[in-house]
Amino acid sequence: MKKYVRILVLAMALLCVTSLFSACNGEQDNSGSTKIGYYIEYNGTRIELDKNATPVLSALGTPNDTISLGDCGGFGAQTKYTYDDFVLYTVTNGSGETIDQIALSNDLVETPKGICVGDSSEDVIKAYGEPAVKTDKKIEYESGSFVLKFGLESGAVKSINFIRITASAN
Repeated sequence: MKKYVRILVLAMALLCVTSLFSACNGEQDNSGSTKIGYYIEYNGTRIELDKNATPVLSALGTPNDTISLGDCGGFGAQTKYTYDDFVLYTVTNGSGETIDQIALSNDLVETPKGICVGDSSEDVIKAYGEPAVKTDKKIEYESGSFVLKFGLESGAVKSINFIRITASAN
């Protein structure tokens, strides 16, 4: 009987340590599913959806191209900034300029889970788990007002888009 009690105590201790480690790393949300991470790291700069764009744009330096796209459905003025390895979209409204979308189209920038253009759809699912949407053309993960979309061509990642979805205009 003492042997079973020791095994049970050891198993419970291991479970507690594992849960504590996961919580400390912030790798799980309240449902227990793995967090997606709606950001990229580029040359030491964290570019994250729904965050203030001003310090990011300053850190990135002059883009290759800047295009004002006009009003974004009543949510504010949208601007497209093109850099060598990605495109950044922002929305400017009464609360300032906010990062609205990040688009990757080459293999020089990867997601927080190490996926980049050229990886297989199987690599995406292995890294992120079961998607909300999966077709021959795309794999999508959703969390609240964010979507991570992998565009596919012949089973390989062709594009990666981090998208902020705004529910209603201010």
